Amino acid sequence: MTTFTRTMGAVCIVCIASLPQIVEPTAGRGEETVSESDFELVRSDIRTKKATMIADRMKFTDQEAAAFWPVYRQYEADLATINDKKVSIMKDYMQHHESLNDKQAKQLADDVFDVDRRTLDLRAKCFGSLEKALPAKTIVRWLQLERRLQLLVDAQIAQNFPAIKK
Repeated sequence: MTTFTRTMGAVCIVCIASLPQIVEPTAGRGEETVSESDFELVRSDIRTKKATMIADRMKFTDQEAAAFWPVYRQYEADLATINDKKVSIMKDYMQHHESLNDKQAKQLADDVFDVDRRTLDLRAKCFGSLEKALPAKTIVRWLQLERRLQLLVDAQIAQNFPAIKK
């Protein structure tokens, strides 16, 4: 197991540990739900760990760091808004996946496409902003880290989600 895999796994474990409680409806089952403030603390912790991992892996010069970190902070703020929608979609799915009709399924697909499109557009926007100050190779290295993390998180999330019944 590589250091990257261990580091990414640790970040994912923090993220995923609360996920079932966040997205599964628990009312009436005597289980605690995660409050919005707890959820925000988890998200803040994830962002901090991601930033630390990026700094460790990228080894920016002072000039590169000065160009990268302001764009990255805005990226994270914009991504948080997109991820709010993603969590909302997951919550709704968990509540209705057993009884989805075709209209609801189409809306689900449209919502997922929108989140994916907005995420991709945000990454492209950041690439364009960073391209003015950093070599493309450096930006792509960051995008690789970002994408790998997202793939690991998405794989963990997928394990907790039931498939739509026929």
